[in-house]
Amino acid sequence: MYINELKELLGARIALLSKILEYTQNKLSKMPSGSLRIQRQGKYVSYHHVPEKEQSNGILLKNEDGNLIRELAQKSYLKKVSNSVQKELRHIRNFLDKYPEETFDKIYDQLSSDRRELVKPVSLSDEQFTEQWLNKPYDHKGFSEGEPFYMTQNGERVRSKSEQIIADHLKARGIPYKYECPLKLKDKTFYPDFTILRLSDRKEIYYEHLGKMGDQNYADKNIMKMNEYALSGYLQGRDIFTTMETQQKPLDARVLDKMIDDLFM
Repeated sequence: MYINELKELLGARIALLSKILEYTQNKLSKMPSGSLRIQRQGKYVSYHHVPEKEQSNGILLKNEDGNLIRELAQKSYLKKVSNSVQKELRHIRNFLDKYPEETFDKIYDQLSSDRRELVKPVSLSDEQFTEQWLNKPYDHKGFSEGEPFYMTQNGERVRSKSEQIIADHLKARGIPYKYECPLKLKDKTFYPDFTILRLSDRKEIYYEHLGKMGDQNYADKNIMKMNEYALSGYLQGRDIFTTMETQQKPLDARVLDKMIDDLFM
């Protein structure tokens, strides 16, 4: 994982922890003073209200003090949460303060072009990794005579106008993809519409556009295919992503762009 992605994740964690800290401190400021001591003897449980900064056993609480008992128990819990959150925040901020701005993966790109020709990098840059990934040959399904002809901005032939739109939106975001690259699952070979290289973690993810969901046979066939993906370890929302359309409800480009920006970058 690269430093920018790491900082983004830790930044999101800091934001969450800060909200929790604000919430707990606000709640604690309104809690009753003192603490709760719980004592169990066999099946009998007693609750004692211990005054602030005292070491006494506290005052025995009665059944009618139920609200106070719950508030004191909640107070103890929130104090522990608050302390834990503050400790984690300190560690994250300390880590970010000490993390070097220049990491090893930037060094090769900073070399002069003459020196880069002489050096073999220990890790490929995103550009080099993408180039190798895209240049790996594969055979897609091919086309039957008479099929409609749609061409993407990358110069690939696809099977539908929607697939052309998807490919062009991916290209516009600079996202590497392969069209109908074979994926071997057990004893079957599938051809996901798009195999996408997510550069943030260099993971291959798969995108299927289900374009005829108004056709019952087509829908049943693709439900079975999605089940086979899942049973082979490729789960929806983690490894496989889909969009759907019918003749009456075509592909919504806003949904496509939202998926690209939030899931594929």
